[in-house]
Amino acid sequence: MPENPQTMLLDELLKPWLSDCESGTMVSGITLDSRQICSGDLFVAIQGAQHDGRLFIDKSIKMGACAVLSETTEKSEHGQISIRSAVPVFAVYKLADILSALAYRFFFGQSKLHKVIAVTGTNGKTTIATLLANSFMLLGKQSAQMGTIGNGLFGQLKSSLNTTLDAISVLSELHSYQQQSVEYTIMEVSSHGLDQGRVSAVPFFSAIFTNLTRDHLDYHGSMENYHLAKKSLFEKYPLKQRIINADDPIGAQWLSDFPDAVSYGFNAKALSDKQSYLRITDVDYHAQGVNFKFHSSWGKGSVSAPFYGDFNVANLAAVLTQLLLENISIEQVQTIFPKLNTVPGRMEQYYFAQQNITFVVDYAHTPDALEKVLLALQKHKSSGRLICVFGCGGDRDTGKRPQMAKIAEHYAQQVVLVDDNPRTENAQEIIDDILQGFTKADRVEVIHDRRQAVNFLLNSAQSDDLVLLAGKGHEDYQIFGKQRVHYSDRELLAALQKLADLSDDSVHN
Repeated sequence: MPENPQTMLLDELLKPWLSDCESGTMVSGITLDSRQICSGDLFVAIQGAQHDGRLFIDKSIKMGACAVLSETTEKSEHGQISIRSAVPVFAVYKLADILSALAYRFFFGQSKLHKVIAVTGTNGKTTIATLLANSFMLLGKQSAQMGTIGNGLFGQLKSSLNTTLDAISVLSELHSYQQQSVEYTIMEVSSHGLDQGRVSAVPFFSAIFTNLTRDHLDYHGSMENYHLAKKSLFEKYPLKQRIINADDPIGAQWLSDFPDAVSYGFNAKALSDKQSYLRITDVDYHAQGVNFKFHSSWGKGSVSAPFYGDFNVANLAAVLTQLLLENISIEQVQTIFPKLNTVPGRMEQYYFAQQNITFVVDYAHTPDALEKVLLALQKHKSSGRLICVFGCGGDRDTGKRPQMAKIAEHYAQQVVLVDDNPRTENAQEIIDDILQGFTKADRVEVIHDRRQAVNFLLNSAQSDDLVLLAGKGHEDYQIFGKQRVHYSDRELLAALQKLADLSDDSVHN
């Protein structure tokens, strides 16, 4: 990331919250992480869920922090100043709530932010964000993306632990992109990120809603709370464009709530004179991908793209809608869509010619996502069986485990249960929870180790079988206990493909 060349007077930075601050200190950066302190940085010490940043104040000062903001839960302490090793420490009441606004003031107080497009929903965020960033680059417009598979300029992503970064990192990243002449950043915005205020000061230009299905109930407690967290993006932000999936029941409801929203999908229509729409009319599924026709407020057309399934048709329709809203012509879209890249870990195909079987890696880890992927693969497969390999994460929503079993049993001819991220739960107990959802246990294999499961299927699958390897997608790790162990479905299959190709070459030579 390029270094931030700007500095700002601390008194000016804190003016909205500490109007009588007269330190005369110049700030050259802001961070929540004491390990990343550079000389002249402002250290922000908050009481997080995992760590209390206030315990690292002395360390940050030794590292070169020029000042410290320390969170207090006592309103009466707000604005109090103490001095540690000649460095001022300001007590700030509910500091976590102002982080986004503080960071925005520092990074963009003197400049206008480029267009940032938010994508939210349970499924499809990563695909839409990646395809939009890819589309803008193909159109000659510098783009960046932030989300599950990483952050950075399109094609130059650095991995991230969270879909939505912390409030300061979000604005720091956007500032970095702005320095690199980015015109559009497409940001996946999670319900956690919205609920925790990590993007509360970001003036999003546009927001896309994909769908809402069961997920994250361990955090939100109920579907209603989950729903309201997502909806806050459309209610509380100064959006110029609201793009909503008309095929989702929640989306259909929101289209009535927001009279200026744009609808997309198989059921899209304009509910008022202010609304625009893009309706999918005909879809052709084939071995190379999909073609679909559409009617819209911008005219009629058809597009082709190398992707599988109805949900990817919906994802492409969302991308198409956003592009048309940005005055990209239908003809331009028709030119770039066939050139779009496969999204890492999203319906990625690995074909093994010797066995004539195809593995498909996908991130599907919710009941809805698993069902959509299996339905999609049914439409594209030919004469062989559909085999589903999946597991469920530990320390997460246990209610979805038997639900995913029922879905796998209904749509696949064979199921193999494997470990996902057991975390601190016993892996066998997670499998036992999943097994409760099956009615035909004789069609289920349990092979905890994902490598062993893939090799088992390579040796036992029949010609023309299609194998879905679900749950990990782009991820290159598994979590056992509290330890992250390197593992990637994609790396494993690519390596096995390479071995198969070498074996083929030696036979022919």
